[in-house]
This record gives sequence, structure tokens and C-alpha cells, in this order.
Amino acid sequence: MKFGIPIKLHSKSEKVGNIVINIDYDAKVLSLIKHGLQQVNPELFEELYLKPTQKLFTTSLYFPNSKFTKDKIILNEKGEMKLFFSTDDTYLGLNYYNAFVKLSHDKNLTFGPNLNADIGKLYIIELKPIISNNIIFKTMSPLVLRDEKGMFISCDNENKIEAYNIALRRNTLTKLENKPELQSMVKDLTFIPIKTRKTVRKSFNTMVECTVGTFMLKGNPALLTFLENTGLGEKTGTFSGMISPV
Repeated sequence: MKFGIPIKLHSKSEKVGNIVINIDYDAKVLSLIKHGLQQVNPELFEELYLKPTQKLFTTSLYFPNSKFTKDKIILNEKGEMKLFFSTDDTYLGLNYYNAFVKLSHDKNLTFGPNLNADIGKLYIIELKPIISNNIIFKTMSPLVLRDEKGMFISCDNENKIEAYNIALRRNTLTKLENKPELQSMVKDLTFIPIKTRKTVRKSFNTMVECTVGTFMLKGNPALLTFLENTGLGEKTGTFSGMISPV
């Protein structure tokens, strides 16, 4: 289940020029998500955000026609951004969908001390079934992985493929505790960079090395479908790991 959520930001006072937000936007957007989920399902909110629960969903943010500087994002003249949410869990998907619908009726949502947020009409994104063992994907949000020492790593050339795949398989196994039918497939999962690059994004005041671009994933179609739906790598619940077939 994948859907998009249009969001418009506007100043609480008289607007002067374009809306500008910090490049480290994760906390503010996550605060909106938590606020909606807490209203529609307090028990699920507590399970996901007050406990160290694996997030089996992925999120990404898109800023149409925006300008990026080292520390800021200058939104387009309408103050638009788009949030995307994806999961293979119908229960999770419906609850988050309802959370955003709830937020869309709230005309006093805050986005930090100086901005308000308006949530637009949600729309479902249809996903094509995966039937091949080799799929080319592109990142919709950066891919985050850590090695066995806990260091963030990226994959932008052939020399890094082996270490990156070791980390990817280890991370993927942690997500499959309740899906034993997929666990045996992880050993054959392979990430091959096509046109990727290393980037660093700021998240919760931490600089995170990550990977963006296009790449091939080799593996069982059932496992590739799971990863498309729930995200690749770590921090998928905080605007990382969303992928889409090219």
C-alpha cells in the first residue's frame, strides 16, 4: 500500500517571500505524523514510537521546484512538499492513511514556531507486481546502512559492493523476524550500483552518509516486493530507504 500526501506550508504571520525550512526537517515532519497517528490509534502510536519497534514501512519527501542550500530548503511559491508512505502491512497502511485524513481536517497544524501546515487530499499509488529476479530501482529517499562497527556506509562504486551487500543482508534479516518464508531468500539478495553517488543528509542533528541514484537489485521477486513496499536499509520510518522501479 503506497500513497502520497500533499502538504503546503504557510507563515503564521504575514508571508514575505518563499517559505524556507531547515535542511534537517525530519523532526518537524515526524511530529505531524505522530500527532495524526496518536489521535486515530493511541495503542499503535505507543507501540511504534514509545518502544524500539522495527518500522516495516518507508517514507520519503519531495520538494517540487525548490532550491537547496547547505542548511536550508527554499520551497516553491506555493510552499509545497509531498510526503510518500509505503508498507506491505494493510493494518499499518490503513492506520497511517486514517491519520493523514485526520490531519487534513485540522486547520491549525503547526510546523515549528513560525509555520502552519495544510494536509491535502491523499491519493493511492498503484504498484506493478514484481515478477523478475533482476529489477532496476531508483531512490526516492536516500539509502542508509551501517557496517558491523556501526559506521554509516555508502555504495557508489564496485569496490564497495561486497561490504554494502553484507550490511544490506544483515539489515534485511532483522526486518524478517515475522516472515520466515522470506528469510532464506536473503542470502541471494544483491545490490549492484548503476549510477549511484554518496551523499550526506542531516537528520535529527546527525550527519548521515547515504546512497542515492539508480541501482539493480537481484533476488527472489517476493523479497524484492517486500523491500519495495517497506524500504531498503535503515531509518525507513524517517524519510530514508524508499525505492521505485525505473
